[in-house]
Amino acid sequence: MSHNEMLNDILSHTSKEKLDKFIKEYAENDTAFKTAFLAQFSPKPKSNKTKKKPEEDYATIIGKAFSKGSGRSSRGRYRGYYDDFDDYGFDAGEVSTELEKLLDKARYFIEYDNTDEAIHIAKELIETIPEHWDENFDYEGDVQVIYDQAIDILEEMMEEGKLSEEQKESLLSWYEKEIDDSKHEYVGLNTSLGALESHFSTVEGGLDRILHLIEQRITGGRDYEKERAVLEKITLLEDHHLDAEADKTIEEFLYYPEVRKIKLQRLLEDKQYGDAIQLLDEGLKIAEKQQHGGTSYAWREKLLSVYEQLNDHKKIMQLTKEQFTSGKEQQKHYQSLKRITPKEEWPEMLVWILMNLDDRRYMGYSDLKPDIYVEHEMWGDLWRLCRERGIETIKKYEKYLRPHYGKEVFNIYHLYVQQQATITDKEAYKRVADMLIRMKSFEDSSAIVKQLVTQYRQTYKRRPYMMEQLNRVKM
Repeated sequence: MSHNEMLNDILSHTSKEKLDKFIKEYAENDTAFKTAFLAQFSPKPKSNKTKKKPEEDYATIIGKAFSKGSGRSSRGRYRGYYDDFDDYGFDAGEVSTELEKLLDKARYFIEYDNTDEAIHIAKELIETIPEHWDENFDYEGDVQVIYDQAIDILEEMMEEGKLSEEQKESLLSWYEKEIDDSKHEYVGLNTSLGALESHFSTVEGGLDRILHLIEQRITGGRDYEKERAVLEKITLLEDHHLDAEADKTIEEFLYYPEVRKIKLQRLLEDKQYGDAIQLLDEGLKIAEKQQHGGTSYAWREKLLSVYEQLNDHKKIMQLTKEQFTSGKEQQKHYQSLKRITPKEEWPEMLVWILMNLDDRRYMGYSDLKPDIYVEHEMWGDLWRLCRERGIETIKKYEKYLRPHYGKEVFNIYHLYVQQQATITDKEAYKRVADMLIRMKSFEDSSAIVKQLVTQYRQTYKRRPYMMEQLNRVKM
């Protein structure tokens, strides 16, 4: 009997279970065999005549992944689907691990040209995850990443030309329906379902269909979505060289700052500075009317840049002063005023700067005013300001104050350390020791510091943490 005859005889009476077991075990230990087997028996796409519905119900698999995670289910749209665990949430890490298997499966199908099945898996992940996802249980975004990657799979297949026109048409029809569902809002971590949109414009009639979707967002969307939709429309029109339509859209929506920036950039590239200034002035009026301080500041910065290119000193000075009085980036604009102000006019300008300097900040004070006092050796003003702001500012500028107000600084430190010593608090004890150490650096201070240490050791001897801190004050 020949080898082929023996093989046929064996295969004819060998059970499927035994054959399956042999193939799996042999493939695990022999990479060459596994590669050859996968190449020969890969999940090739079926012909249209024999195409069947996917054997696996991926939506159910995804739902079970949420219920399986630490025995808890989602509080998503299908509340009650797993009634035994409802309201307990899900373990995002475990759900992510389960869903990652589906992503791997989709990639496997792509590798062996079964893009239909890969599309089906990605679509089911995109459709079903939002039905179960709850941001309150996905703190690190583990499940959101799976949603993102499902979108990435569809996007990559389109970018790499793996899909037929029929598949892209089918995907576009699915997208047109799915994009209107609010369940997708906020699910994506680093991407969104809308990332697919630009890839459909190459489908026959796809550009018009995508533009229709964008128009719906412009006319019927929420306010914060409209500007983004307009920008998407402009980009899409430009990408398809529909420049006249893009220009028309820009002119129609100039009241949006980002749209105005597009026109501004074009004018600047063409060195049409007069038109650019007019465009910025109009934008500034709109922003001020709407009381959008940040936008007003941004337009003035752009205007300043244009006038610098035109070397218009008068306008540069005017706008720099306006920017300074806005309270934003005052250090930057102070340096600009120093640079552009003639030397003989600087004393008068300095007075104006100090009068218009906003030195308060959300988290405290700005250092610009005291730094200006130091720069111009205005020691009396510096001392007055430091006393107003308190002990921390005095400590910060001590090296500038000591040559002129050394005794006064020491006396304030003395009062401060006595006040802190009365506070029953570990941090206060540390502040006492730190200040005593600082006071030691002053001339003729040793006797006073020694006296204070002795006094505190007796008065607060029942405070062990105070005693521990006083040990740091070496006499």
